[in-house]
This record gives sequence, structure tokens and C-alpha cells, in this order.
Amino acid sequence: MFELKIIKTDDDYKSALKRLDELMDQDELSTKERDKMELIAHLISEYEEEKYPISLPSPIAAIEFRMDQMGFKQKDLVPYIGSKSRVSDVLSGKRPLTLEMIKALHTGLNIPLESLMNDEEIMYKEGDEDIDWDKFPIKAMYEQKQAYFPNIKASYDEIKGKFVYYFRHMIDPLRNMGMNYGYLRQNVRMGGKTDKYALAAWIAACYYKADQEELPYSYDNNKFDLIVNQLRAISVLDEGPLQAVNFLNKVGIHVITLRHLPKTHLDGATFVGKDKNPVIALTLRYDRIDYFWFTLFHELGHIHYHLFDDSDETYFVDDLSIKTSDSLEEEADSFAADNLISDDELDEKGLFIDCSPEKVKEIANQMYIHPAIIAGRLRHHFDNFYILSNLIGNGEVRKLFEY
Repeated sequence: MFELKIIKTDDDYKSALKRLDELMDQDELSTKERDKMELIAHLISEYEEEKYPISLPSPIAAIEFRMDQMGFKQKDLVPYIGSKSRVSDVLSGKRPLTLEMIKALHTGLNIPLESLMNDEEIMYKEGDEDIDWDKFPIKAMYEQKQAYFPNIKASYDEIKGKFVYYFRHMIDPLRNMGMNYGYLRQNVRMGGKTDKYALAAWIAACYYKADQEELPYSYDNNKFDLIVNQLRAISVLDEGPLQAVNFLNKVGIHVITLRHLPKTHLDGATFVGKDKNPVIALTLRYDRIDYFWFTLFHELGHIHYHLFDDSDETYFVDDLSIKTSDSLEEEADSFAADNLISDDELDEKGLFIDCSPEKVKEIANQMYIHPAIIAGRLRHHFDNFYILSNLIGNGEVRKLFEY
């Protein structure tokens, strides 16, 4: 007779199975016996999971299981895989899944990526041979697992061992942005020692996060002046940076915050998302109110002047601590400075003569703008980063976001 206890040996397992069969063969069970039967079944299940772990299903098995759940026929997979003949070839094993199919099946039918990628025969795109997957900073990426490996239940060792399977679907959109993965060719205001693979991974994660957001309206560049004026007024609020993000979402601009990866040292980026709306990505590496607003307005300058013009520019990546002679970057810098508070306004208000904290607060109140913005502009103008340090809002930004 099996005693209720944790099953540790095969003899315990066989005894539990025998007792379970005896209970199930009875025509009528008391409440106590039924409870005992359920407990024995649970103990058996736990032992089987530990003793005989089930491997991931094959991609075809995972697809067929989801088809059965949803009552799908082969024709229902056409939007995700392609033509009827292609669906037939995939399900029969004659054709491997492509990465486009994997992404469509994962997004459209919610099939786990682990199952869809559990296959050494996945077809890669032409040009992937240029990628050195070992150069990606996998450990640093894993420390921000939800950003780089969202919804993937795998250990660091598992991800490192099959990194290409776990991250390939996220890096792929960079091709559509004109990026060559580890070798970003243009519009990059970065230092010469920047780790291009880390940078590519960060941009890919930001692109993915933006793709998960559904904005209520599409962006209209004709309403840009209204957007800028509203943002400047929002700056005075206690949670101004967070309110700015919420406001921009409502006017069709994604704003993503994600810490930079080692050897990138970037402040922000701008690119067009999958939904054709602009994306601003911020690292918040300097946790200051003045720096937040300048970076945000710099990226807005790229959106307004460069992202939707007739050129082929599809993205901008910025380390704003680096001086540049690039005309597009200089234009975005000037836009940020002039639309927050211009030199003419600073001069008119006498701040080049008296830039005491009291004077800065007085003018900020008059202009309905956060004093940190004025303080930051004056520190930059005088190239003196010791003055007005109590007004720039140190430590007041990151706490507003999941960082």
C-alpha cells in the first residue's frame, strides 16, 4: 500500500501508480478518497517531471498544437507562412522555417520562440555571414533580460549557448533601417571606441519595445510647433519628464527609455518605427533634468528636420558629449537650444550679467519653464559646470521611469 509522501525512488513511483489505478477503478469514491487520489496524481506528476523532463517540441509540433487549439486548418496559416503550397511544405518538413515565418507565427499566434527556434535547420537571410555573433555583449544584455530577451524563459547559459536563436528576430529590423548590424554606417555621433555590436543590440531592443506600443494617433509633422510649445510648458511640472513621454505618445511619437550597454556611452537615438511613427530612445545616462530636456529636444530636432525629409536618413544615434561639425547634428543642437531658451532670451533677461540662483528662478517663473533648463544653458554658455549645480535637477529623472 502506497503511503502519502514525496516520491523519491522508482519503487515509490510504481507503488503510487498501482494505488492510483486502484482508486480510479472504484465506481464510487468518498470525498476523502477523491482527495487522496488527486494528491497521489500530483505526486506522480512531480516525480515524472523531475525524472523524465520533456524536451521542447519541434517547431512543426508546436505549430500543429496551436492549430489544434485554435481549430485552424492549413489554409489559416497562409497569412503567417505564405502560400498554401508553402504551408504544406513547412508542415511536411520539406521546407524549413524562415526567420520571417518565425516572427509572424510568434507575434500572430503567440507560439513561444523557444519552440519555433528549436531547430538547427532555420533558414538565415543572405548577408548574415557578416555578423560575428560572439561580439554581442550577451552578459550585459542578460542583466536587462526583459529588454533583450522578452518573454524567454531561459538561463544565461542557455541563451549564451543558442544566442543566435534567441536574439536573431530582434536584430533583423536593423536591415530595414539601413544598418549593417555591427557596422553602423551613417548618422552616428559616437566616439571612435564605441562597441558597434553593443550599439546595434541597444537599438534593436528599443525598436522592439516601440513595436510593442500601440499609439492612439499617427504623428503629424505639420503640428510640430504646437507639440514643442506644449512640451516646454510641461517642463515645469514635478514629473515633467514622465508627463512629456505620455504627451508625446498621444501625438504619435514613441519614447523609449533603456540603459546603454557597456562601451556605447550614448544619450539617445531617433528612428522610424515599424508603425511609421517616429521613435525617440533615451538612455538617461545623466540623471539630470537639464540634460533630459536638451536630449529630448535634440532628438525632436532630428524628427522635424531630418527624419521625414527627402533624404535617405532613417536613424540618428547620439552621444551629445561629443563635439561635432556634422551639419545635421549642429542643426539639431541649435533647435534644442533655441526652442528651450535661446541666447537672445537669456541676454534679454540679463542672465549673462546676473546668473545667480535667485535670478534664474525668477526668470524661470516668468517664462513658465523649469529652472534646470536655464541653469543648464548658462553652464554650457559659460563652459563652467560648477555654477548652478543645485538647480539642474540631479537625481530627478530616472526615478520617474522603470530604469
